[in-house]
Amino acid sequence: MIALFPTFFALLTIGVPIAFSLGLIGVAYIVISGQADLTVVPTIIFGGMDSFPLLAIPFFILVGEFAVRGDLMPRIVDFARSLIGPFKGGLAHVTVGSSMLFSGVTGVGIADCAAVGSTMIPSMIREGYPRGFAAAVTAASSVMGAIIPPSVGMLIIAHIAGGNLSVSRLFLAGITPGILIGLGMMALIAILARRRGFPGGKQGWDIREIGGSLKRASLAIVLPVFIIGGILSGWFTPTEAGAIASCYALVLGAFIYRTLTPREIYESLLAAGKLSAIVFLLFGTAKLVSWILVLDMVPQKLGIALQGVIGSADMFMTVVVILFFLLGFVMEGVAAMIMLVPIIFPMSKVFAVDGHHLALVIVMAVQIALITPPMAIALFIVTPMANCTIKEVSVEVIPFIGVVLAVVFLVVYFPQSAMWLPNLLM
Repeated sequence: MIALFPTFFALLTIGVPIAFSLGLIGVAYIVISGQADLTVVPTIIFGGMDSFPLLAIPFFILVGEFAVRGDLMPRIVDFARSLIGPFKGGLAHVTVGSSMLFSGVTGVGIADCAAVGSTMIPSMIREGYPRGFAAAVTAASSVMGAIIPPSVGMLIIAHIAGGNLSVSRLFLAGITPGILIGLGMMALIAILARRRGFPGGKQGWDIREIGGSLKRASLAIVLPVFIIGGILSGWFTPTEAGAIASCYALVLGAFIYRTLTPREIYESLLAAGKLSAIVFLLFGTAKLVSWILVLDMVPQKLGIALQGVIGSADMFMTVVVILFFLLGFVMEGVAAMIMLVPIIFPMSKVFAVDGHHLALVIVMAVQIALITPPMAIALFIVTPMANCTIKEVSVEVIPFIGVVLAVVFLVVYFPQSAMWLPNLLM
């Protein structure tokens, strides 16, 4: 059993895809240990994917594709620009604000990064922002994509944690930390803007411009309110919300804004299908490894062993954050969750940690993997957009990583900073 993890990382090192690495070590262990027959493997893998709540994932990914290609993003950016653009370092503030608003549409950090970056990075460079900074602020703000609801990351962890978590409660818990991360980044930008002389801060607000941009963006901005409101009111489940939201985004882009062509609809469906297939294959093979771990009672044994070393729930949560932060340097966030959550959640019962609080902290911690090299998917997305080097953007993103970590530890040590809203409404 101990050899599973070194073997897994060895397979990753030689370039084997994560899903296949998980499947290979699972099958190898069954063959070597002889604890079960290989005929159980297809059943377990299919069981890891066969879940109605998981259907929400391809729907929300599709919403993001329709939003990017259907003119929703430029309208959201225009509204953010009219509202917060006049501040010193205005376009950088607009980038963060746009990411906050767009996070409520897609639920996927990578989609936010690509959509906001394609619009805002060229604009910031034209106004004189350093290329590395323009790329860094865009990548860093995409971290909010899976924290502000709707969140694909929360849908994933609700499933792999055993199905005992309320998605609605997780969505509500993510609102305050997501906003705090956005405000923290804006505060950092305000400091850097004065120190480094970034553009902006001279033009005043125009009420007519704000009103006009709000009117143009209103149909896009109302989408997250409709999704969250519908789920909380019981009108529909998260899966049904994803289906309704994707239909809404399709109608908005194709028939109201008339910017979503048949070819773009096809490309959106294809892109959402490919990404969903990757995620579901991960679910299936991770379920096999989780079944093996449960069969050998690994989480329970680890929990008892660590109880003498980790003396409190706060210390346990701190170790969890550090573990996922370090893994983010070498592993994509979703893969890290799928690999470790089946171990960590049973262990958390030993320390009496609330499941929703733990799930929120894990989702927040794994998002940092988007901006921590060498994995840093978001950095690789924005670097060609800004025509800068990975080294430049990696240096500029460090203070933003600090902001995200500060909010994560705030939620760890003061759970009510995030949980007050779900406790109030549910």
